[in-house]
Amino acid sequence: MKLSIKVVFALIFICFSFVVKAKDNLKKEEKCVHKGNVIVTTGYGLPSILRAYLKYKTTRDEIQVFGSGPYILKAEYMLSNKFGISLNGSYSQSRVTWYDVGYDTIKNIYRDFEFGIKAYEVSGTIRGNYHYFTNKHFDAYAGLGMGYGYIHMESYTLAHTTRFSILYDFPRPLSLEATAGLRYFPVKNFGIYSEIGLGKSWILFKKYFIPEALIQAGFVFKF
Repeated sequence: MKLSIKVVFALIFICFSFVVKAKDNLKKEEKCVHKGNVIVTTGYGLPSILRAYLKYKTTRDEIQVFGSGPYILKAEYMLSNKFGISLNGSYSQSRVTWYDVGYDTIKNIYRDFEFGIKAYEVSGTIRGNYHYFTNKHFDAYAGLGMGYGYIHMESYTLAHTTRFSILYDFPRPLSLEATAGLRYFPVKNFGIYSEIGLGKSWILFKKYFIPEALIQAGFVFKF
């Protein structure tokens, strides 16, 4: 009789364990993002406030500003159902051009040649995200991050005889980010995302603050 009671209690305990585990699995399946997930996002940020500022400050109509980026890559690991830690990287490039007179050694005449300044920026940050709302298809979150970056700038000219080549490397600027975002998963492991806020910003020489990429969007891959 005592053995039978033990067997019954053992069966009840096993059944209870399966029910609890099933509920936990169900809760995980009801949320598109949960503890243990690795989430990779690829995106593009805009507008470039730096390039917009350069266009606004130019006093000559002949000066043109080009560029692309920042291109953004992130990888987040979910420490719990609410908190995740992310490693983020970004790349962007800019170019300012104008025309001035130089000597053409082939045609033996003076004519306009292109002059300009090129710059590219690379940054890496570590960031914490708080996921304040998550259901089967949507993941809403906000995060803060900081790290360091690298900015390289050089001048150039296409004139044959003119020497205009100055290389200058900025000291490592402090890179900051603070955004709120939303991910949408139409299927289990793939979706789209959008964020608003300081997607990338710089503090140079402990003095100048340059924000960039107030809006970003792209694709999400979940593992």
